[in-house]
Amino acid sequence: MYARLVKTQMKPGKYELATRRIEEKVIPLLKKQNGFRDEVSFFDKEHDESVAISFWETEADVRKYEKDVYPDLMRSLTDTFEGTPEVRHFEVANSTWYKIHAA
Repeated sequence: MYARLVKTQMKPGKYELATRRIEEKVIPLLKKQNGFRDEVSFFDKEHDESVAISFWETEADVRKYEKDVYPDLMRSLTDTFEGTPEVRHFEVANSTWYKIHAA
């Protein structure tokens, strides 16, 4: 199991717009991706910061999403964040949600 973390600096006052777009556009697209398991998003209005973590079956699933879907998706959200999002990858070691074990 793999996790993909995306951290962005939100534009001031764009919290509601960003959360609506994630609910209406991002999550439906993610659900259509092979190997996608879950998405958890966090927003800190006080610091205009967001963090999203998605969970994937395999590293190949994550890479395919990043190549085929993510670039267009991010272009549709550029009016909600500043700069370039920070993207990191992790192998999941433990989880109480899915009883996931380290590989």
